Amino acid sequence: MSDKRATEESQLYGLPMAEEELLARVAWSYYHDGLTQNDIGERLGLPRLKISRLLEKGRQSGVIRVQINSRYEGCLALETELQKRFNLKLARVLPAHNTPPMSTRLGIGAAQSLMGVLEPGQLLAVGFGETTMNCLQHLSGFIGSQQIRLVTLSGGVGPYMTGVSQLDAACSVSMIPAPLRVSSPDVAEILRKEASVRDVILAAMAADVAVVGIGAIDQRRDATILRSGYISEGEQLMYARKGAVGDILGYFLQADGSLVEELEIHRELLGVRLHDLAQLPTIIGVAGGKDKANAIYAALTGRYINGLVTEEETARAVLALME
Repeated sequence: MSDKRATEESQLYGLPMAEEELLARVAWSYYHDGLTQNDIGERLGLPRLKISRLLEKGRQSGVIRVQINSRYEGCLALETELQKRFNLKLARVLPAHNTPPMSTRLGIGAAQSLMGVLEPGQLLAVGFGETTMNCLQHLSGFIGSQQIRLVTLSGGVGPYMTGVSQLDAACSVSMIPAPLRVSSPDVAEILRKEASVRDVILAAMAADVAVVGIGAIDQRRDATILRSGYISEGEQLMYARKGAVGDILGYFLQADGSLVEELEIHRELLGVRLHDLAQLPTIIGVAGGKDKANAIYAALTGRYINGLVTEEETARAVLALME
């Protein structure tokens, strides 16, 4: 063998051959045999710190490559990409499945995420919607055991009852005693000044964590805000013509994340305003379905949420909008 070829082979991965062999033995013992770093150190007569450094060097040089074979691998990669692209505190991507219904799967995923975020005794603010109510149903035991206090982000008692009714009677729940939308801006302004309404809104603005649904214009008749009777089909079409792609708490967003201007509904809503919601420490949006991709992207771009729970196909569609 020529001196040049011997040199090339001895420098494979940028490591001297003797060190590469040692690293290979350490890696095999650690990843294949399942030995601890202490066990390997005793077997090879090396200190544990040396073993740790060799494993790190192996990962950096490419000698060690970890492959995860799981249906969750793609979801984990998407979570990392979402967090990096949108500077998120939290991202949870669920595998694409047909059963159970997406709102149920997202509700479970959001509940699990909130369990990792909420501290005992903290205040959780909740927006209306089918998915957020599913989240509450699966969070009920945790809320009781951790003494989490609950407050609604918008008016309207009915839309919250499917979730709130599942909670233990001892749970602390504050609800805005008014409709989500009233007949005129003047009526909304008067009701906002009522102590019972004002105090709950102020409490919601001081929440530690918030969880909200994200509606989409592309859902058409399936949109929660339309099905609940808060807007008409004619209004939905008008909002779309003005550039709306979706809403959070009834506030309609354009594709770039800005509020659609001069919509009367924005002055008729009772609850936490969108710019106040964005000031909370942790705001988790929960939504899924390709028809919601534009709305989710708008919510992320406008920085109204800093956490997201969604599913795999939706996450890919959202990231594709950045290309």
